[in-house]
Amino acid sequence: MREQDVNVEALEALLRTGLPAKHEQARLELAEPGLVRASDGSLGVRLRLHNEDTGESAEQAVQLVPAGQTPERTHAYVQAWVQSLPSLLACVVGRTGGWSMTPGMLEFSQVALKDDEAQAAPQFLERFTDPRTLQTWVAAVDSANDEHWIRAVCQDLRLGQHADALVALRRPGIGLAPRRDGVTAGRTHLGGLPDLPPGALWPHRRNHPMTLLAQFDLAETNRCDDERLLPPAGLLQIFADLGSGIAWDDTAHGPGVLVMTQPPQARDLIAAEPPAGAETLPHRAVIPVVDPTLPPLESPFYNDLTGLDLTGDDPTHPSEEFAAFIEFLNEFHPPLNDDDRPRHRLLGYADPLQDDPWRHCATAEPSTPPTQWQLLAQIDSEPDAQLGDNGLVYIFIPRDALDAGDFTRSHGVWQMH
Repeated sequence: MREQDVNVEALEALLRTGLPAKHEQARLELAEPGLVRASDGSLGVRLRLHNEDTGESAEQAVQLVPAGQTPERTHAYVQAWVQSLPSLLACVVGRTGGWSMTPGMLEFSQVALKDDEAQAAPQFLERFTDPRTLQTWVAAVDSANDEHWIRAVCQDLRLGQHADALVALRRPGIGLAPRRDGVTAGRTHLGGLPDLPPGALWPHRRNHPMTLLAQFDLAETNRCDDERLLPPAGLLQIFADLGSGIAWDDTAHGPGVLVMTQPPQARDLIAAEPPAGAETLPHRAVIPVVDPTLPPLESPFYNDLTGLDLTGDDPTHPSEEFAAFIEFLNEFHPPLNDDDRPRHRLLGYADPLQDDPWRHCATAEPSTPPTQWQLLAQIDSEPDAQLGDNGLVYIFIPRDALDAGDFTRSHGVWQMH
């Protein structure tokens, strides 16, 4: 792009027609110095994203249009971006739950402008307002940012030779954050009562009523399910045997957890009354948020990491590389501790409270390798919703079963202090 090709003043005036923009508690503003052209011809803009609930602000320079675009396409893209700001903000708020928002989450040009077919503003606008296209773009931006972060930390810690392998291990999880005041309650919640068809039987294990751990509205979680692992709609319900005293031995006593689904076309679901003797947990409304994860140290995923020295010659004196590796894990995904709980999650990787929870899955399906078990959900204790002695319940499922939507092969692991 030659300097005389792009009218920066006209583009900045176009930006001001849509800024400030607002969605729920998020307000996006133009910050000084506004729109700036870099020496390579790319266009950047400084934005401020303000959270009106918390009072927090994040200010950041983002690339609006990369170099190499024609003036006509640049204008069309900026026009569509400005017109789409309400839906773009809604996407960011929806993926973050309103927490930890940054202006960089609105920087889509690198992925949006790769499509050579879109040239005019209506074409870009159609893509910006299509939920699936926008989710694909945002997921690509998040993945690229995570990869950049992983590689940067690896470089700082002299683990650069392992960066490719560590990037490949990243899995997008879905965190479950408390629902904010003023936000319409959905059907996603921890504890409480399940929505079941009238007359449906309450789940039991060996004649003992099970407890609802969580219910997920899959239409809500879908906006954070970047790998499309879960069904796009319907309800996912997780029950566990918390009070019978029978061990969670799938072979001897049957599964300790039960995963059920309610189809999206089911319209007559009602909050079911628990039967006599059932233990219920408090109803806690939660919202899904993006939660990228790496495997914890207590997992099988680093066993085949070629060339990574995790011990050194003497296991009692770990190598310098192992110390750097632990520092890397602490940077990207801090270990579980009481100051960072509860830590509820769908998908991604588990946070072990004790030993490697993946190895326990062999009791359910010895033929399935540990690395082929996907965390389906991790439900943590809370002060008024204890799972044993401040424990966590992990629900795993083989990847092929998850791909087929066969939740009958789910397996539960319960760890506590």
